[in-house]
Parts: sequence; C-alpha cells; structure tokens
Amino acid sequence: MKKTILIPTDFTIESLNVVKSFLSKSNKESTYDIILLHGVHLNDSITDLLFFSRIDTINSLTNRQFNDACDIIKNKYASQINSIRKDIFTGINQASFNNYIEANRVDEAFIPANYKLNLSSKKSFDILPFIKQSDLHVDEIDWKVDSKMPEKGKLAEIFFTGNNNQ
Repeated sequence: MKKTILIPTDFTIESLNVVKSFLSKSNKESTYDIILLHGVHLNDSITDLLFFSRIDTINSLTNRQFNDACDIIKNKYASQINSIRKDIFTGINQASFNNYIEANRVDEAFIPANYKLNLSSKKSFDILPFIKQSDLHVDEIDWKVDSKMPEKGKLAEIFFTGNNNQ
C-alpha cells in the first residue's frame, strides 16, 4: 500500500530523526512518498514575487550534509521509500494549508514529540499548528536525544540508533 507522509523539517540532520523513527517502526510492506515540509513567509515586494523560485528558496535553506543525510535514509530504507521530497509551505492560513495537503494527497503527518524546530531563517515559520489543526491523522514521534553525542548535528548522527547501553 502506498501512502504520502508529511513531516515538518527545519532542514537540520536532527529533524530527520522523525523520518528514521517512523520508517523503522512502520509496516515493511508499505511504501511511502515522504514530504519534508518547511514554512516560509513570502515577501510582499512585487519584484520579489515575480522572481520567486521555490527551488532556489529550498536550496538556500538546505545544506550538503542535510541532502546527504536524506540520500542515506533513502538508501537504507529503499524498499519502503518511493520518494523523499523537500518542499516549502508559503500559505498564511489554515485553509491554504488544507488545500496544500489535499493537492499533495497527504495521508498522514508525523511530527516530533519533544523536538522544537530550529527556524534559522527570519522568513521561516512553524507549521506545527497548521498540521495539528488539519484533518490529517497526526502521530507524534519521540526519540531519545543524547546531548553529549559527539556526532550531534553532523552526518554521522544519521547512523546513530539510540540503542547504546552506556
């Protein structure tokens, strides 16, 4: 069975723990299209709107390590993942968010239980309230964050399973 899953992201490697946790606990027979979504306010300038590029905006928010981490997850869970797509939500109200999830045929959303998204760009905004108020089935994913982990925030964090007995 194929499903489209929405996961909020701040384009940090740590935010991909939701994807890892979800895939490791999900039905191995199902396949998923995963949308990593980030909220971005658009500028009111006509010139900025005329030259607005979704791809350029996403590229300015991501970095090579994040893209490499997405590729690693896609390879590790290749039998479960049809696609991983990075996207931005530029709407301003719940109705526009509901239109986004309908247009993208999103089936479920998975959000972090204890992780607060790090909105590093001044144009970014938190999309969690929109997700929680939508009609989507929303599951909170919790994972243990070891703040003393030397690989925290680096690509090696993707390989950390959290099952160490220290």
